[in-house]
Amino acid sequence: MKYLTWRERAAPIISRVISEVGTTDMKILRSKLREAYPFGLREYYPYKTWCDEINRQLISEKVKAPKAMLADPDQITLFES
Repeated sequence: MKYLTWRERAAPIISRVISEVGTTDMKILRSKLREAYPFGLREYYPYKTWCDEINRQLISEKVKAPKAMLADPDQITLFES
């Protein structure tokens, strides 16, 4: 029998709340995530893992591939060939 980690238990709940509420209004989203907390008291390792997973999912939701650094056409090169 495989036991789930705190993160494995929290991730689908957080994902569901984010998909239902969306990320346009972060105040409402944070409120709904607070309501969805499933582990009892908000303390110790389970709560820390819950908060970390929220941040992890929100960052992956917002951050896309980094934009390529575009060179300034007016900038001169340091080493000319």
